[in-house]
Amino acid sequence: MQATMPITVPTLQPKRTYTLSIRLTEAERAEVEGLAERLNLPSSFMARHFILQAIAQYPQSEEAAVES
Repeated sequence: MQATMPITVPTLQPKRTYTLSIRLTEAERAEVEGLAERLNLPSSFMARHFILQAIAQYPQSEEAAVES
């Protein structure tokens, strides 16, 4: 099994034009916003960063298991 990629702090990127809506529980939203606040970044910036980081990690996985 390969080691997972370390979580990184996002860097500034160009302005985006496409919107992706996701549903979160109040607790999940609070977690995202809390981390973003601690890092002094917008919550949407944090969410985008972690989604793109997961996409970058996916092809490196030995197993492609999706849990519902």
